[in-house]
Amino acid sequence: MNKKNIIIAPCGNKSYLYKDSWLKNSENRNFDICLLFYHDQINNPNIAEDVDYFFHLKGFKYAMIHELLTVLKPDWINQYDYFYFLDDDILIDTNSINQLFDLSRAFNSNISCAALSADSFCSWPIFKQDSRSFLRFVGQIEVMAPVFNAETLKLVLPTFVENRSSWGLDAVWSKLLNYKKNKMIIFDSVIMKHTLPVGGGELYVKIGVNPHEEWMSVIEKYNAKKENFVEYGRLKYLSIDNSLSYKISNLISRELGTVKRKIIDYDLLSRVKNRLGLVNEK
Repeated sequence: MNKKNIIIAPCGNKSYLYKDSWLKNSENRNFDICLLFYHDQINNPNIAEDVDYFFHLKGFKYAMIHELLTVLKPDWINQYDYFYFLDDDILIDTNSINQLFDLSRAFNSNISCAALSADSFCSWPIFKQDSRSFLRFVGQIEVMAPVFNAETLKLVLPTFVENRSSWGLDAVWSKLLNYKKNKMIIFDSVIMKHTLPVGGGELYVKIGVNPHEEWMSVIEKYNAKKENFVEYGRLKYLSIDNSLSYKISNLISRELGTVKRKIIDYDLLSRVKNRLGLVNEK
């Protein structure tokens, strides 16, 4: 096992983005990939042929991840540095995933995520891409597609089995991290697309509980804020070449400089004085 990053994602009979998008340029990836199959029956016997690991666990996303990392592969939490838990309806290509892992490592984030494209289905507008920003420091990263470093994952892993829906878990993660203001990051420089309507998947058909009640229950247990989707700061793109105001002022400055240079080179002032007879003759 040479790679230090891993995707661990739920997968069903209708899942296809892991193959068409996540592994589109598989030979260049800096991550391993593990799929956790949630349907009772596997219709496609070749579903696991392109991935590194495959487990048929028949459960809900975070409960399956908890079982994987506490029972089946507990050693992974010490072997990998970064873990990406994205839903199977997230469209993001291999190069973007590579970049997300690299940036998470470079900025030493506890939890991070890519920004959502403008045409994504979305629960919280803060996660839509802001094209003026390179990254934003925020108060909470939602459960849909977080990247954890190993240290943070060890801290929050017990919460993965607090409920079935996973609603409210991300609020608890922020509480356990003491609401740090520079360790949860949305990378606007990396884009993903949420392709299916929020609340319209199979989860809500078979879950058998009220997600809102689970949300309230778990935040009360941990005395966490119900939601903390706030921005604490950002890194903007500061290239002045991309600034409209700079381009205008720079254009004016260049044009004035050109006119001034021509006046000097042409010695226009002396020529005007000479034409008006204002030049002193010695």
